[in-house]
Amino acid sequence: MLSIKNLQIILRGRTILRDVSLSVRAGEFVVVLGRNGAGKSTLLKALAGDFALQCMANAATPADVKINGEYVDEMDPKRLARLRAVYSQSVANNYPLRAAQLVRLGRYPHANGANPERPQSVDDAVHRALALAGAAHLAERDVTTLSGGEYARVQFARALAQVSPSVDETTARYLLLDEPTAALDLVHQHNLFATVARLTREWRLGALAISHDCTLAARYADRIVLLANGEIIATGTPAAVMRPDLLEQCYGVSVCITRDPEHGGVLVVPHET
Repeated sequence: MLSIKNLQIILRGRTILRDVSLSVRAGEFVVVLGRNGAGKSTLLKALAGDFALQCMANAATPADVKINGEYVDEMDPKRLARLRAVYSQSVANNYPLRAAQLVRLGRYPHANGANPERPQSVDDAVHRALALAGAAHLAERDVTTLSGGEYARVQFARALAQVSPSVDETTARYLLLDEPTAALDLVHQHNLFATVARLTREWRLGALAISHDCTLAARYADRIVLLANGEIIATGTPAAVMRPDLLEQCYGVSVCITRDPEHGGVLVVPHET
């Protein structure tokens, strides 16, 4: 399990997060929803082990971040990188690497240690990740020539390669995704969320995504977290959380919800203001 307790972050006198506790279990897909500035990305960075942010937390309530029962701040960085991968929405695209080379970087933390990977295993992980991300046809492309959506899929593949289990691997790993569908078209948005939901089962993966898409969250997430003004106001299954009163509290606007019983999804439409 990846967990954080009692997180409070204050920047320039403004409280970004207030006494936030959250956990992500292996085999679970969690989606965090909230308006701009609610603290979603800051929460993800804290879960990832960004202690430059955590050192600004209230000293009276220090935050504990653990991964599989171990304190993240006591772990070797390379070992931590073997257990969790982060997809950021603001990764620079300035280096003329082939897409496959960029994805291969995701396996770098696994290269050293007691049992370094064989080259064929690395190649298999890279090819598998590109295929899962819908980017296999981009493998030999220079990433600086890719569109925003294509580059986003390659970065998703890099994160998948990083947490891809080796043969007979049973250690729980975690995938943290910051607005992963922002640059994607409709088809690839659904493919990404569906892939993450499936891999949480197949790879014993815990996944947390920051999103603005209530429809995708309701359809694919096991659990939804609503964040407002730096606090968690609700957490639970999509059926329990996707309610007009909670979404109005979360987003500050009244909404109409249309449910799709056949596919288990919802359509959230804000009322005119």
